[in-house]
Amino acid sequence: MKRLFGALIVAILTVGSVAACGKKDGGGTPGAAAGTGPTDSAAFGEGPGGSGQPANPSASTSEPPAADKSPAAPTYPGDAKGYCQAVVSAWTKNDSGRIKQLAASGAVSNFQYIEKGADANWKYVKKDGSDCILRNDHGDQLQVTLDEHNLGKPQAVTDVVIEKTEYPSDPSSYVNNFINAWYNGNTQRMATYSSHSIASSYGGKKAPPNWTESQPKEDKGDHWLVRGSSNAGDSYTFKVKKSLGKANGILGIS
Repeated sequence: MKRLFGALIVAILTVGSVAACGKKDGGGTPGAAAGTGPTDSAAFGEGPGGSGQPANPSASTSEPPAADKSPAAPTYPGDAKGYCQAVVSAWTKNDSGRIKQLAASGAVSNFQYIEKGADANWKYVKKDGSDCILRNDHGDQLQVTLDEHNLGKPQAVTDVVIEKTEYPSDPSSYVNNFINAWYNGNTQRMATYSSHSIASSYGGKKAPPNWTESQPKEDKGDHWLVRGSSNAGDSYTFKVKKSLGKANGILGIS
């Protein structure tokens, strides 16, 4: 019994010595493997998300600048021709916002209420004082008035008037309208009243001033003859369709 008791005391002392040695050498929990370096991942710049990620990703990742989506500032032509073409283009496209940029309130109202022609192919013809003249292929005419001090600035257009090509049913009135178009250099309207060949032949000639019908129109069965002269002594005879009130009523001039 004494031997057994002595053996137990020796075993207990041996276990205690081993435990004391473990604490002295490893400094950690018994049974844990010895460390080879820092175990705190932050010491290596590692974040919570895993190896190699910065602790604060937003600190080193830059976003591209947001694109500027603000509308471009409106532009205003600095010359009369460009300004008039710009406002008429806006009118044909029903662009009321652009019209309000280019035209004063009175002209804006006129653009809203004037009747549009079937042809929207408006061409700049000339500048007459503070007015621009534009015509379409039917001979309809727009007169756009400008405040020239406001060119290059907003609302330089102060007025607009349209003069549409009309088609009388009376032969004498029809010829008079043709003569007026001729006198005003409106070759588009001349062609609409007659034909492109007639307009080309007579458009380059001087129109008869103060045209007067010299005798009553003559009924020739399928057409009318309308004769007249000017105070310059030149005279013309117009061959006109019986059925008028529409385009191309003048068949010939002699």
